[in-house]
Amino acid sequence: MLGTKVFSLMAVLTVVSVSPVTIAAPSGNPESGRKIYLESCQSCHGPTGKGDSDMALYLTPPPSDLSAKPTQAKTDAELRTIILQGRPGTAMASFYGAFEEAQLNDLITYIRSIKS
Repeated sequence: MLGTKVFSLMAVLTVVSVSPVTIAAPSGNPESGRKIYLESCQSCHGPTGKGDSDMALYLTPPPSDLSAKPTQAKTDAELRTIILQGRPGTAMASFYGAFEEAQLNDLITYIRSIKS
């Protein structure tokens, strides 16, 4: 009896351990994210996200090109961390507390839509 229970438990654990885990992408609204971007991000990253705003001339290092591969290769969690915590050594300030979760999803979805 004990052997059957142990075998059953091992079978369940094996199935659980090899089952793929999928993490859903933010289900944000890119148009709402664009509005947030234009209000909060374009002054540094430029109207199209290429890091070419007028202010960028005065920032060292210059703002990231959000359409570039290095930015687009970041995970959504990495982008969220950068938005919320800022980036030390750059002009990227923390936006912690500035956005609700849905707004962050919208903004990240919009950033994902900006591609070279």
